[in-house]
Amino acid sequence: MGSLKQLLPYGNGTLLTHSIEQAQQAAFDRIIVVIGAEAERVRRSVAGLPIEIALNENWAMGMGSSIAAGVQRFRTAGPVLPVLGILLADQPWVSAGHLRAMREQLESTNAAAVAAEYANGLGVPALFQEKLYPLLAALPPEAGAKHLLRDCGMIVSAFPLPEAATDIDTPSDLAALESMRT
Repeated sequence: MGSLKQLLPYGNGTLLTHSIEQAQQAAFDRIIVVIGAEAERVRRSVAGLPIEIALNENWAMGMGSSIAAGVQRFRTAGPVLPVLGILLADQPWVSAGHLRAMREQLESTNAAAVAAEYANGLGVPALFQEKLYPLLAALPPEAGAKHLLRDCGMIVSAFPLPEAATDIDTPSDLAALESMRT
């Protein structure tokens, strides 16, 4: 990307603040932002927001290390809630309404998780029942939640969410996002 994508301008803030707003509007009880690269810059950008910070000093190892850092913070620094959600800042079309509907789906099924279904597979955002927390914390550093969703051996309920396929990984992705918004 050439710059920290979480801090790219989006709406009235950044991609990161937009994601935080969606979690807040979906009434998530605790919001933990995992920071790694340029940690102090990211920390300053969200200062004053009602969130918790989890520092991932091993961020360069991969997504699994960030998930583990977030789960560790979730399990040790506050009330452990029965459901944990994983969201990414670079999926701007994921809305609070999607997140609320995913929670309703999780509550109405016997699934261990509800995961967004897009691009012919399951991925994040995803909501996980407490029985999956140890598996999330033990993900290999280079593996993301998709690895667990595919191989957890438990029921995972798919939530059709084609909007989650829009993510920001390159400058051209950002330009396409901006052209869709105008």
